[in-house]
Amino acid sequence: MIKTLEQTKPEYISVGYIARHCGVSNTTVLRWIEAGQLEAFRLPGGHHRVGRDALSDFLKKFNMP
Repeated sequence: MIKTLEQTKPEYISVGYIARHCGVSNTTVLRWIEAGQLEAFRLPGGHHRVGRDALSDFLKKFNMP
């Protein structure tokens, strides 16, 4: 069975991936999360993850590609 692109995308995205995608630092992404602009949750190890839908909404809201 061939997987589509949608099936291979991770459901939750790391801060580092978002930072690279947006051309900003990890610290900036963490500030967006702390300010409540970007919805995320914290893993037991302290790392944050952002849902695909939350990232999509954030990018649309702030007119980012």
